[in-house]
Amino acid sequence: MKRDYIYIFIIFWLLIGVIVKPRVKVEEKIVYLEAETEIAYIVTATVYHAVEGQCDNTPLVTACGKNINPEDPYGHRYLAVSRDLLDVFPYGTKVVVSGAGDYDGIWLVADTMNKRFSRYIDFLINEDMKGGKWDSVRIKKAM
Repeated sequence: MKRDYIYIFIIFWLLIGVIVKPRVKVEEKIVYLEAETEIAYIVTATVYHAVEGQCDNTPLVTACGKNINPEDPYGHRYLAVSRDLLDVFPYGTKVVVSGAGDYDGIWLVADTMNKRFSRYIDFLINEDMKGGKWDSVRIKKAM
């Protein structure tokens, strides 16, 4: 008789384990999917100017066809992304950049970098502005 109670107790806890665990996993997946919309990519950031030495032979036109004001390229807040990021951040995507000092903020993806770069972004700035390079910059889609 005592042995029957032990078997019933074991079966009860096994059933509870089978029923409860899948619910926890489903909830974890839902949380993961919600968090996925907030994915930030870690990239290296640099700057470039709208000049032939740093662009192609049409430096005042971005890869997506946007015209650049030669007097104030920075006024557009245009950003170039490396080709590996173009699927995630296609032309016209507004992105939030953090970790690049004065260049943090909202930018518009309007250009593409040379194919030799991977996991890079490039800020389009005026020629008289300070350049730089930043590692571990975070980039994500603006909401």
